[in-house]
Amino acid sequence: MKIKRIVLYFILVFIMFAVNFYFRPIKGNKLITANYQDSAAYVNDLYMSDEYFKKKVLSEEEYYIYNKIIEGSMENKTTVEIKCTNDCEKSFYKAYYTIYLDHPELISFFGINSFTYSNNMISYHNYQNLSKLKSYFGAMRIAREMENIRKDTENMNEKDKILYVYDYVAAHNYDRMFTSLGSNQSAYSFFTKKSSVCAGFAKASQIIFQNIGINSFLVLSEDHMWNYVEYQGKYYIFDATVGTSYYEKKNDRYYEGLGRTTTGATTGMYSEYYPKVEDTTLKELFGL
Repeated sequence: MKIKRIVLYFILVFIMFAVNFYFRPIKGNKLITANYQDSAAYVNDLYMSDEYFKKKVLSEEEYYIYNKIIEGSMENKTTVEIKCTNDCEKSFYKAYYTIYLDHPELISFFGINSFTYSNNMISYHNYQNLSKLKSYFGAMRIAREMENIRKDTENMNEKDKILYVYDYVAAHNYDRMFTSLGSNQSAYSFFTKKSSVCAGFAKASQIIFQNIGINSFLVLSEDHMWNYVEYQGKYYIFDATVGTSYYEKKNDRYYEGLGRTTTGATTGMYSEYYPKVEDTTLKELFGL
């Protein structure tokens, strides 16, 4: 009888865990409509991408490469081959980095570890991407964390929501050991492993901002990733990676990410397509 009670206890604990993290009913991101789910831009229910940068900066052939990279990631393909005819290496990387900006919800997209081009054919190898099943359950788990965040912030004003996201993201660990691996570059590593690098922090921030009704953009430079966030109709630098460096709010430099980036960069790739970013910092505006 004792063994049966122990087994029953663990079964109940497992069921409670599964329901809470994966199967608990939620309202979800209100921007994910049936029409959007039927569109080519749809990846999962975490984030509604308008593919803003794809439309702004890519040629027709780069569109094709962009879509093939996403398809390869979602299909968990180790090696992907794409036909190309015009300046293929440049076109590939242009499409590749644009996906970083357009699709933070693509949690299986860790990046590539090799690239070759020959005879009008691009061939690249992914980092070990998430399987379809792992991506599916990962998105379910993150969606339920989004529900918790929406509830936490539903009665907050803009300022308090921005501070909430900064504190929430900065409380996670910076992955100092494996910064060269793709596995810490996504929102998946941030939400499920509680550890990431700047790309994971920025993508997680972007997903959260949309889910709580704050407008923002992802920004990518040569060696860093952060956000621009809207406050009272104007845009400001937001880099929660800075907060992870100081750990505690009592540190005078903890909130410097509300106005500067860890690298000192203020603009990144495709800077002409962003709204004007204010010189004044949110740290100053918020009196922190």
